[in-house]
Amino acid sequence: MADAVKGLMDRITNDDPETRGQQLWVMFALAMFLVATLNWYAYVREPEVIKVEQLLEYKNEVVKIEGTLISWVEDPYASGDDRVDAIIDDGTGVVESRWYRPATMPPIGTTVTIMGDVIEYDGRIWIQSLGAGAMEWSADDIPEIPITAIADVAQNPAAYEGKTIQLSGFIGESIAPDSTFTSAYLGDHPNYGNSEHQVHLIIRSAIGEWVEASSKVDVQGILTYQQRDLRYSLQIQGPNIFVNDSHVVNTPQLDWNAQATWSYQSGQVVSMTGVLFIADSKWSLYGPSGNSICLLPSEEDREQEALSPQHNNVTTFTGRLLWSESEAGWCIDANAGNNPGLINPETPISLMALLSADPVGMVADPDATYTLSAYVKYAVEPGVENEEAYFVDAASYTPGWTTVAASIPGPRTAWLETGQNIIANVSVSWDDEDMRVRLIVHDYTLGSVPSPRTLLWDDGATQWSYARDQNVLLDGKASEIDGQWHLVRDGSNESIVLNMRGQAIGGDALHANQSMTWEGRLRQVQSEDGMSLVYTLDKADVVDTDGDGLGDTLEENIGTSPTSEDSDDDGTGDREAYENSQS
Repeated sequence: MADAVKGLMDRITNDDPETRGQQLWVMFALAMFLVATLNWYAYVREPEVIKVEQLLEYKNEVVKIEGTLISWVEDPYASGDDRVDAIIDDGTGVVESRWYRPATMPPIGTTVTIMGDVIEYDGRIWIQSLGAGAMEWSADDIPEIPITAIADVAQNPAAYEGKTIQLSGFIGESIAPDSTFTSAYLGDHPNYGNSEHQVHLIIRSAIGEWVEASSKVDVQGILTYQQRDLRYSLQIQGPNIFVNDSHVVNTPQLDWNAQATWSYQSGQVVSMTGVLFIADSKWSLYGPSGNSICLLPSEEDREQEALSPQHNNVTTFTGRLLWSESEAGWCIDANAGNNPGLINPETPISLMALLSADPVGMVADPDATYTLSAYVKYAVEPGVENEEAYFVDAASYTPGWTTVAASIPGPRTAWLETGQNIIANVSVSWDDEDMRVRLIVHDYTLGSVPSPRTLLWDDGATQWSYARDQNVLLDGKASEIDGQWHLVRDGSNESIVLNMRGQAIGGDALHANQSMTWEGRLRQVQSEDGMSLVYTLDKADVVDTDGDGLGDTLEENIGTSPTSEDSDDDGTGDREAYENSQS
């Protein structure tokens, strides 16, 4: 055989001009044979199984990775793509699998094998796959999921970290059918304030139907520790939320006198009582003070109205509370809540993303209005007309934070706090002076005030500057120095000026010479000589959670409860009992 091959090679490599044409045809055929052979090998060979840490060595190659499915989201950008983005952890690292034309997804925690091209672009790397065979698993790979109580997890969360568990509880907020990312809480009581334990949920991928606030649900997911927020979170997928229909969800009644709190019920089914007003097929409900809310009746409501008119009558209307872009206000929708003119401001199309994608087009239409759900970047002081503010798309700093300038109407009576949620009706304009896009705020609703930020003396002035104008907590002892109150660090000469609020309990005799936790607003002002900036703690007082007149730190020191005005239930308040013991 070797001699035959040697003879063939000698004949096609000799220099005889009579055989040169034949030689070229033979060489061409041989080349085609070799290329076909290599293509066949590339097609039939089994992709290599590699580790995530090796991905950079296999760019633009087809590989396999075996690991645990820890998260996935369907159509991540709500663009209509038939795509799933899955996160796989193989112990050496995690990788994103962008799976087009996917099959049914297994439960979180399943051991899977993914196959696809290794793509690296702009510093990011992922696996790109196509078709149902790109992810494989067997029945043995699906984890056994024990049913666990929230209280058991609360006692020892570290024992469940990284494991797939199933919990039963009551979800704290309504979740829209098309929401691909939701942050919520699962408690052990349908009334959020009565829950003894609660666990934070990170929900990815759309559920496909509304889940009502306070619904009883069973959820499956992986418990993880979030270092940034110092808390445990249960990572779950929308399809892994199972609603227990036997639990009756109570419908909250909206209060006409608490319109600023309506945003807390956004997306929920609510009821409201008022005077029904119908004009030109538009329905509205009016309250006792003359304020109103728009109504979107169902066909049944309209048929009932035709049979028995209710115009100008007191009525109770039930529906889903959503924001109307056309009305620039809240509406109660008695239908499925899918009206394109209605949005849930907790999960709107990101105005930040629209500004980034088409800033020229948005500035070109200054009369257009948008409903924006955002967060205040820096605290804004009340009492100033048309104050400049900055809105961001997250409550605290995250990589890729998007910031946009805004002008807020005034004067106002309340602070806009750093990290506070704001739902605003805005238009977009161009700021010639600063050469940038600016939002003009027409009206807004504020969310709850964020918790005070804890300051440490060791952080120093530079770190403190990030908390300027915010409500903060700081430990120290109140001391009067040269006729001015100062908060002094215990055991040192470090101090800041302390401006106590009226009726502050921190300066009375019971709290004298006590190192306490103080709450106040951190301000930066000029020194008396005007040559430097100094910090002050304004409108400050010691933290008194139960409002019994004793600071929390003092109660901890004397053995009473900071959360009960009468710790021993003897009918005598903690402060009075402590005063009697000191006399």
